[in-house]
Amino acid sequence: MVPQKETHPPESAEVRENMSSAEMVVVGEKISIGKGTCFLCHTMGSHGSRAPDLAGIGGRAAERIEGYSDIDYLAESLFEPGAYIVEGYNPIMTPAHKAPISLTQPEVLAVIAYLQSLGGSPTVTMKTNLKYSADPSATATPAPTLVVSNDEASASYDNLSGDELFNKYACMACHSLTDPVQLLGPSLYDVGDRLSRAEILESIIDPDAVVTEGFVKGVMSATLQGAGFDEDITPQQLRTLVEFLSQKKGS
Repeated sequence: MVPQKETHPPESAEVRENMSSAEMVVVGEKISIGKGTCFLCHTMGSHGSRAPDLAGIGGRAAERIEGYSDIDYLAESLFEPGAYIVEGYNPIMTPAHKAPISLTQPEVLAVIAYLQSLGGSPTVTMKTNLKYSADPSATATPAPTLVVSNDEASASYDNLSGDELFNKYACMACHSLTDPVQLLGPSLYDVGDRLSRAEILESIIDPDAVVTEGFVKGVMSATLQGAGFDEDITPQQLRTLVEFLSQKKGS
C-alpha cells in the first residue's frame, strides 16, 4: 500500500514575449524560487551551501570563463551545468531544460535576467538568441504528437531497470551510488546494507519520516514534489527501484 500525500505544484509565473528586462527579473526570481528549485542547493549571501552562492553572480559571471560574456556563462550554467564546475563543489546540477526541472527557453531567459540583476545589470531580453536555441532553419511545422495521459506515460517506463529509473528521476543529482560521498543527499552506495527494503520504500514515498543526521528535513520531499515524482511513479517502478537500491551493499 502506497500512502497518498497531498502535493501542490510550484507557484506559476507568467512568461510573456513582450516583457521588459525589469519584468523578466521579477518573473525570473519567481521561477528560481519555484519551478527552478534553485534555492534547494544555492544560497544568497551565505557560505557552506551545496552549490555556489548566488549573491553577486551578475557581477562576476563575465569573469568566470575567458571569452564568455555574462549571458554566455549563465546560459551554459543552466543548459550544461557540468561544463564548468566552480572549485570546491560537486557536479550535482542537472540541465535546467531537462527533467526534472524542464524550464522552457523563455523561462531560462527570465532566470538569466534575474541572475544578471544579482550584482549586475540585466541586458538579456526575450529576443536574445542563445547558442542553445532551437535551430532557426528547422521547419516551423511540428511533427504530429501522440498525447497520452500521465498514467500511460509512466506505465511505459515500467520495463526500465533500477539504474535507468534512478537516472530517469534524476536521483543522481542528489545521491551518489558509487562512492561514500555526500552530495545534496546522503550516499546510497551502501544503502542496502543499512536499510531494509521497507525502510528504503519509506524513504522514497515519505522522505521526511526519517531524516539522516546532518541533512535538512523537507529538502527531498520538496525536490520530489517539484519534479512531479509523486504523480509519475508507478507501483511497479517503486518495486524495481527499491529492489535496485537494496542491492547496494558498498565495497
